[in-house]
Amino acid sequence: MWIFNTNALICGAAGISLFFVSIKWSDNRDLAVIVAIVGAMLFDLFLRFTNDETENPGINPEAGGHIWFIPIWGVGILLLIFAGLSHFQVI
Repeated sequence: MWIFNTNALICGAAGISLFFVSIKWSDNRDLAVIVAIVGAMLFDLFLRFTNDETENPGINPEAGGHIWFIPIWGVGILLLIFAGLSHFQVI
């Protein structure tokens, strides 16, 4: 399996777009990072659960975006944890 599949690239592009829209709208980098991560996760979940070709869309690689073998929503949760820890200067 490739590092990025097509759905992962689409979700990544959506997250990057949301980042720049958030920066332009609020001028708050922390908020823009969170909006980008959550937006990519939600778009991935939308792609997964509107895909009728798979029985288990939550983790199936053909249903949504994967980075290595981890679904985008799983990577997003980890990134949100790191963003929170970074914001509060824990790491």
